[in-house]
Amino acid sequence: MWNPKNSPKNYASDRPYLGFNSLWLAWVTSSKKFSTPYFLTYKQAKQLGGNVKKNEKGTKVVFWKISKFVKGESKNNEGENEKVFGRKFTPFIWTVFNIDQIEGVDFSIEESDERVFSPIETCESIISGYADCPNIVHEGNEAFYSPVNDFINMPDKEAFKGDEQFYSILFHEMIHSTGHEKRLGRFSERSDLVGFGSIEYSKEELIAEMGASYLNAFAGIKDANFKNSLAYMKGWLKPLQDDPKMLIYAAQKAHQAANYILGIESEGED
Repeated sequence: MWNPKNSPKNYASDRPYLGFNSLWLAWVTSSKKFSTPYFLTYKQAKQLGGNVKKNEKGTKVVFWKISKFVKGESKNNEGENEKVFGRKFTPFIWTVFNIDQIEGVDFSIEESDERVFSPIETCESIISGYADCPNIVHEGNEAFYSPVNDFINMPDKEAFKGDEQFYSILFHEMIHSTGHEKRLGRFSERSDLVGFGSIEYSKEELIAEMGASYLNAFAGIKDANFKNSLAYMKGWLKPLQDDPKMLIYAAQKAHQAANYILGIESEGED
């Protein structure tokens, strides 16, 4: 999404946290006003010669161990039995501390060269053409749309790896904003939208990513975040596998949302 140098990392390994851990630690970094997004386990802090400061509380993160097991047997073309393996996901909970919570270590953080943002005219035209676009603010490290207060929050433009990535993420949040009751009203249809991982939440995330892909294509930046978009959509499709009609529903709603932003009347849609 945005520049990995600004995303939560483990200080000892310099590896970025992934998935929900990345989002969770970014929120923790922002809400607790830590100076950097670097974290360590208690053991790692000790190995560096440091200690966790008195009364400091750590943050829980989840890591998944994937193991194979014999699921059963099936017959191959020669009629011989062969083992069928399944995959088992086992969660492990770890506690990490931001380096601001650790003393006794002289932390060295490399300063990254600040990127210069260059506006893309076609993308700016889409944003300015969104007739009732909610207010867009730039605070912290998170990108999100708040339906309660009707505003979009984005990290600083220079924090993204490239200009196209900034617009791709912004388009995703803009599609979310069309769900507000004063626009297309998707949120008023589904009161349980806030349930992370729920069917309704998954549908809305799929709508937002598909709608963003439409806007990317319209702006000529359709390949800007292509691999990430595919992985993202694949993840949100999993809870909907039992109902293929939901993909059609999401595609229709995404197209409707993109057209709403572009000021194009959607034929045959309510």
